Amino acid sequence: MVNAAEALSLILVGLFWGCTNPFMRKGFAESKTTKERSSKGEEPHDDAASGGSSIKTFISSTLARLANIKVWIPYIINQLGSLLYYKTLASSNLTLSVPICNATAMVFSSITSALLGERVNQPGRAVLGVSLVLLGVAICMYSNEEGGSIRDGDNVSHGEL
Repeated sequence: MVNAAEALSLILVGLFWGCTNPFMRKGFAESKTTKERSSKGEEPHDDAASGGSSIKTFISSTLARLANIKVWIPYIINQLGSLLYYKTLASSNLTLSVPICNATAMVFSSITSALLGERVNQPGRAVLGVSLVLLGVAICMYSNEEGGSIRDGDNVSHGEL
């Protein structure tokens, strides 16, 4: 059974994971467009004549993306969510922890993406999907509270279906 503190921790993990993914995606996209704009101002050059500048360009563009604060801050928050996840896993039911964290991460990711103005092709389906995921998590939590899980020492009959 999941107590209130564990449930709050699992929902916070989903919040940290879900809310940070759209921000990291946006940070990487912004750094990519900044690089493309700056490279349009440069004159084209011959990679063979420049002695491997394509490798240098790749390394410098990768480092520039990784140095982007709009990527690092969400990444650090995401990793804090992972630390909380592992701490919570030590004391909670694994069969509930994983679905709750992943489902709430997907829900928070959808909500955050919509708040950031990312285009949703079919918003009605997105809302339906989020609602069904939340319903599924609620059913999992309710069925576990009702004794739906099998514990060591319980008698289990293996009858035919």
